[in-house]
Amino acid sequence: MKFLSVTVLLISLSAAAGELMRVAGEPTAGVIAPRTFNVAMSTFPESGLKFSITAGILPRFMAGLGYGGWNIMGMSDPAWFDGVYLKARFRIFDEKRSFPAVALGYDNEEEHARSGAEYLRPARDFYVVFSKNYMGWGGDMGFHFGVNISEEYGDHIGCWAGIDKSFPGGFGVAADWDLATNGNTDYRVEKTGGFLDIETYWESFGQVRIGLRFSDVLETGGAPYRSLVIDFLGLI
Repeated sequence: MKFLSVTVLLISLSAAAGELMRVAGEPTAGVIAPRTFNVAMSTFPESGLKFSITAGILPRFMAGLGYGGWNIMGMSDPAWFDGVYLKARFRIFDEKRSFPAVALGYDNEEEHARSGAEYLRPARDFYVVFSKNYMGWGGDMGFHFGVNISEEYGDHIGCWAGIDKSFPGGFGVAADWDLATNGNTDYRVEKTGGFLDIETYWESFGQVRIGLRFSDVLETGGAPYRSLVIDFLGLI
């Protein structure tokens, strides 16, 4: 009976897994199934840690909260974020052979103050993202494109593009490029090259993803930095 219970749990997790929730840092059109939850955690300098938990509420719809702070590790007293952030995503169209998946989302978490930063990107707020996946050598390859309107900079539309490639053994690489068309005009793509993030990761059956992310590679907002990122998918 115990063996049967474990087998059912593994089958349930496998059925719920497989969709990429993010590229490197930017969202995809992926969603999690009802009665599942996704925990995401990432570090940032100095000794910063941010995390979120989202749950599948309805088919194609998930929602959750994000929080974190500075000095989480080390000997100094932690300094927590001012508030809790809202995260939600609804997939309007599923992916077809000739058409990408399309999702509408909301995320009001901005880039937090970090060591070496000269400019911090505003929150995505409302966004639409398109994702298309293809079977390729050694694994899947996905292409993603999104646009957003920030509540802080409502007169500018932001946009980003991303690509991910999986390899045998659960290894993969992902990269996304934010053109910085919303926010401060001094940091737009034509002046700075935009914000480029690259991540190498290992994934176990779609339930656990552990990665090393290289953020702001082009040094658009200041000094580049590395982050440890972990994602976990579970059943409620």
